[in-house]
Amino acid sequence: MYDPGDDAEAIDRKKPQHTEHGRMRRESRPESGIGAHINSAASDADARVLRAIAGPPPTEAEAQLIATAAREPVRIFTRVLVTDLETGEQERYTIVPHDEGNLEAGRITVGSPLGRGLLEEYPGSVVAVKTPGGKRLYRILKVDV
Repeated sequence: MYDPGDDAEAIDRKKPQHTEHGRMRRESRPESGIGAHINSAASDADARVLRAIAGPPPTEAEAQLIATAAREPVRIFTRVLVTDLETGEQERYTIVPHDEGNLEAGRITVGSPLGRGLLEEYPGSVVAVKTPGGKRLYRILKVDV
């Protein structure tokens, strides 16, 4: 160990030295055991979730709409143009309070599954919505304030 009379050079000489070989061996050691399996499974799951949420890339026409859309989020009383990624159909909705919903007129409430999914999202976003018929993916193309 260190002696009370040691100068700085003596202290440096007595410090444990880490060799370059030992450092390289520690840095290159792959994870093994359960930790590696957990990390691998987590990264695979993350990639699957990102692919599912991102949906297919937008068509050229959709990309042009998104590029020219105002960068405003979906809020109550905004009109939203979305694409149903399963059917490819474009639909326009107005987000309204709970008591003003009328699906035939394109007015969906903030409390509906689609209304909740769209709120505070921006053009270009893909939202996953749980509906009574199952999970649906929608891409927001345009938000009119």
